[in-house]
Amino acid sequence: MNSASRFVFVVLFGFGLMWPSTLKAQQQDLTGPVTKEEILANDRIYDIYIGRYKPDQEAVEYLSTYQDSVQLMVFVGSWCRESKKYIPGLMKILELAKAGNIGVQYIAVDRQKKFPKSFLNKFDIKYIPTVLVLKGTTEVGRIEEKPHRLIETDLVQILDEGNEKKE
Repeated sequence: MNSASRFVFVVLFGFGLMWPSTLKAQQQDLTGPVTKEEILANDRIYDIYIGRYKPDQEAVEYLSTYQDSVQLMVFVGSWCRESKKYIPGLMKILELAKAGNIGVQYIAVDRQKKFPKSFLNKFDIKYIPTVLVLKGTTEVGRIEEKPHRLIETDLVQILDEGNEKKE
C-alpha cells in the first residue's frame, strides 16, 4: 500500500468512526416535557414523515372549525417506532388546521416507561405513543399506540363523541 492509498484509508476510516457518534448525538432519548421543535431537531425522520403525510381533508376542516377548547397530551418516545410513524401525521394535521383552541403538550418518555413518573402515573400511560384528549381536566378519549384508522379521523371521532356527551 503506497502512502497516498494509506492516507485515503486513514481519512475514510476516521470518518467512519465519527459517523455513528454524530448520528447518536442527533438521536438522544428525550424525556420530560418537550416542544415540537425539540422532537423535530432530535430525529429528522419526523420532518420526512410530515412531508409525506397526506391527511384526510374532511378531518382537517373539522378540526379547523372545532369550537370547544381542548388540550392534547401527546406521550412520545424518541426511541419508539410507532411514535415516529404516527406522531408526524398528528403534527401535520394540527399545523394545517390552525385550530388555536386545540392545545398540545408533548411529553417524552424513557425506554422503560418510568420517567416522567408524575405524568405516567397520573394519566395511567401504558403504551407509547398515547394521545390524551382533555376538556378541562376531564379525559374525553385517548389514542394508544396506533390509531384505528388515520390519527386525525380517530381524533375527530373522540371530539365528536365528547360533544355528544356534553349535549
